Amino acid sequence: MELLAVRGVSKYYAETDTLANHEVSLTLGPGEIRAVVGENGAGKSTLARIVCGLVAQDAGEVLIRGLPLPPGNVRAAERAGIGLVPQHSLLAEGLSVAEAIALGREPRRAGFLLDRRRAYVEAAVLAERFGFQLDPAVAVGALSPALRRQAELMRALARGGEVLVLDEPTALLTEAETAGLFVLLRRLAEAGKAVLYITHRAAEIRSLATSLTVLRLGRVVADRPATGIEDCELAALMANIDACGRSASAENGDGEPPITPHETARAGDAATAPPLLEARDILLDGPGAAPFSFGVHPGEILGIIAHAGNGLDQLEAVAAGLARPRQGAFIVCGRPISACDRGELRSRLLSYVPADREGRGLALAASVADNLLVLERHEFGPRAHALRRLLQTRARELAARGGLSAALSVPAAALSGGNRQRLVLARELDSRRPAAILVDPTQGLDVAAYDRAIASIRALKQSGAAILLLTSSLDELLALADRIGVLYRGALVHLAPKDLRLSGKRLAALMTGLEAA
Repeated sequence: MELLAVRGVSKYYAETDTLANHEVSLTLGPGEIRAVVGENGAGKSTLARIVCGLVAQDAGEVLIRGLPLPPGNVRAAERAGIGLVPQHSLLAEGLSVAEAIALGREPRRAGFLLDRRRAYVEAAVLAERFGFQLDPAVAVGALSPALRRQAELMRALARGGEVLVLDEPTALLTEAETAGLFVLLRRLAEAGKAVLYITHRAAEIRSLATSLTVLRLGRVVADRPATGIEDCELAALMANIDACGRSASAENGDGEPPITPHETARAGDAATAPPLLEARDILLDGPGAAPFSFGVHPGEILGIIAHAGNGLDQLEAVAAGLARPRQGAFIVCGRPISACDRGELRSRLLSYVPADREGRGLALAASVADNLLVLERHEFGPRAHALRRLLQTRARELAARGGLSAALSVPAAALSGGNRQRLVLARELDSRRPAAILVDPTQGLDVAAYDRAIASIRALKQSGAAILLLTSSLDELLALADRIGVLYRGALVHLAPKDLRLSGKRLAALMTGLEAA
């Protein structure tokens, strides 16, 4: 019997021109733990939100016991027995566990008085039945990440949850806490619950899942039992890698570009100069975090790749001077970034393409021209108002270099997602600054814009800039990096020069924890 059936579900986001899901289908029965795996951007979280009624699909249907659910209706999904355990807890920290579980469905006395004692008893009975290690009286804010996961599960079960959807539940858990969660999930499956387990960590599948769906670019590329699948086969399916370990969508369709003797020699020359970007004993937050160091030399691109939830966003914030690490320091041009004047840092030393283009990279209410010139206005000083023609010429030059087709006077908010990306790249890929931090710089670009961005980044490198590339894309990494690092659960598990022997398949295995460095 099928508890859950997803049939031909598609979802398109016009604002970012993203087809998140395309005709996705899967089924889930009692006692089944189905892992849905895929790289960042594969459509896993969108699928989870559609199943739980948080997002309305454009096509297809979600059925519970053969009955279709209304799209985008959270309450209908809950009434049908679907419970969500989100990646980041949504429980109110000021409530007790029992109160958080009962919130919205509080037991009443005399029809209107809150029966707090009954709420505590019901939570305690539920914990005892399924083996949760939770005290109903403890405040949610005092719980560890692992116990918050248990509280989220209890909340779903208290609402009659028969289908439990877990979205990246181990992102903040240690290995021991992950193992404890898996024991609990197996116990729930034995009790007849069905579990849809969203993850990008392929290593978790072997110890938990009974069935497997692999998503790539919003499409199902594999649907099969989880037993018997080889690690290399799974990594290849997730990352679109052929049997030779090459990216199937790499440049010119020929896999990763070969390393020429000239490039090798140039990389060796760069390593003799002092690094312009340097991480010194950086320690990030995370269950597996360990201190790491690296340097990026003039005329070199160091590419560091990771899936979401493994510390890449933290490293970005530290490297850009927006956050401090638990220990260690990030150095720009010989100076700790925490000691740099922000204006001088951005205008004279460091180019920065952030992952959050709108929040960190653009002033959406300002004009395209103002966004393009914001880092150069110090050069004009108080005379800027008298040099409007010169400023407009410079803005047009930057726009043309970035392939930006938009009027300079319109606000950045009026641009499409692709043009916003072109705007940020046009401003930041400038050889006037000796160092650059680029985060997923080609994400969301069409083919022509992608080629232009790759050429511009290579030209920036040729000018002598030191470039730290933080990416979740194997294609981007293999097209640009001279050296390659891999972050997994907050630790730098691999750091070495790019080598033809380091296949895309092995990189994918390192990123998902299937293989140790």
